[in-house]
Amino acid sequence: VGVVEAAGVVSFVEVGPGSVLSGMVADSVAEGSPAVGVPLLRKGRDEVLSLVEGVGRLHERGVTVDWEAFFAGRGGRRVELPTYAFQRERFWRDSVGGAGGVGGVGHPLLGSVVVLAGSGGVVLSGRLSCATDPWLADHVVAGSVVFPGAGLVELVVAAGGRVGCGRVEELALVAPLVLPESGGVDVQVIVGAVDGGGRREVSVFGRGEGLGEDEAGWVRYASGVVVEESGEGSGVGVVSGLSEWPPAGAEPVVVEGMYEDLAAEGLSYGPAFQGVRAAWRRGEEMFAEVVLPGSVGAEAGRFGVHPVLLDAALHVVALRGGGLGEVVVPFAWSGVELFASGASRVRVRVSPVDAGGVRVEIADALGVPVGLVESLVVRSLGEGLVSGVGSGVDGLFGVEWVRAEEGAAGSGGGVSWGELGEVLSGVGVVPDVVVLRVGSGAEVSGEGVRDVVGGVLTGVQGWLGDERLAGSRLVVVTEGAVDAGSGSGPGEGAGVVDVVGAAVWGLVRSVQNEHPGRVVLV
Repeated sequence: VGVVEAAGVVSFVEVGPGSVLSGMVADSVAEGSPAVGVPLLRKGRDEVLSLVEGVGRLHERGVTVDWEAFFAGRGGRRVELPTYAFQRERFWRDSVGGAGGVGGVGHPLLGSVVVLAGSGGVVLSGRLSCATDPWLADHVVAGSVVFPGAGLVELVVAAGGRVGCGRVEELALVAPLVLPESGGVDVQVIVGAVDGGGRREVSVFGRGEGLGEDEAGWVRYASGVVVEESGEGSGVGVVSGLSEWPPAGAEPVVVEGMYEDLAAEGLSYGPAFQGVRAAWRRGEEMFAEVVLPGSVGAEAGRFGVHPVLLDAALHVVALRGGGLGEVVVPFAWSGVELFASGASRVRVRVSPVDAGGVRVEIADALGVPVGLVESLVVRSLGEGLVSGVGSGVDGLFGVEWVRAEEGAAGSGGGVSWGELGEVLSGVGVVPDVVVLRVGSGAEVSGEGVRDVVGGVLTGVQGWLGDERLAGSRLVVVTEGAVDAGSGSGPGEGAGVVDVVGAAVWGLVRSVQNEHPGRVVLV
């Protein structure tokens, strides 16, 4: 064996009467040699079966076998193997989501569910990653891959449905959920206990992977309320008029080049999200035909409404003014309800409602209701909306208090609220910063709160409506209106001591949502 191996032989055939010599081959060849002995007969085995098995093993090792002779007289013939439909294209998921729990969810993005003892609430957990769901990488906002707001709605609807509250009464997006280039983001959807009105609070949290099992790093990305379904059942009556298509009296709108224009404004939609196929306008109403492109459509049945489909249905909002104009992104959702699941092609109607929002009605290709958004409020894609957010988690960042130098101000200077009138009368230049101080010590009563908050509201409305101050920033300063934290700063964790100031904070935070970047709370 050693001599023959040295001549380049790696396959040894033992013709019989057993397999003893084949076993000894391994002890006779050099260490690491690919040489192997193949017996054609084995004690206690059928001779024909052993022979065929041995010949097959030799063929597997590259030894030439005369198969024509082997199958002669047996009726065997050569056939072409069928081509492999999925050659060089992966369709297997690396994981099905989930961060541990006691029950499965059956949702593509949520892998487990835990029922909270004593409250009846639930926590659904999962994992978001562009590696496991490549369509996520096609939603790019201001240069960052952002999980679509429609996806947060889908998560909340799925979580609410676990406790019989499949209708989203309200959901506000707190911050963009930015996905990393590699790895993923763990998510949790927490549905609280039911209150006396049948409502449950819901929040969506996320954090980067690898931060351990403690509470560090979790960031709230959305919060709202879920309730029981409206009882509309099939949705007929609340979603109507989409069976006639194209809609009567509607004028076609050109959609070619829409996604290129959106990309130029900071919304870069990849192929998966380019779902608008046609659009029409009728007065203030917009209609669109939307599909799930490519392989994403095969996943439609696993979602209530696929986030790609719902997000694409909102793209028509950018065309309401006759062109793209100001690019907007979803911010606050109200009255979201699904009547059917699994749609891959839908018809959409977008119409204006009060407070600057829009109503979104969705039906399938036959006009059968799929879903409804009673009100959607959008925000402009302003500077800094996404930048710097990252995945929202970084264990290396902390908060430090640094005392400002006396008289520090912006490059263009600042003035107090009392000095503003004199400045606008022509005595001074328009400032970069206007400081409105809300003093503590006001009467803590319903009337006292109304007086202060009403005065701040009147002042802020006047400030926002003055075109001369369009380039200025209003800074509202309070003391003791919010909990300063854990004792590491000037507030020493004393909690809220100015209830009136706290009410002002609630008002001004609403103003910040409506006028991003114009008002700062200190």
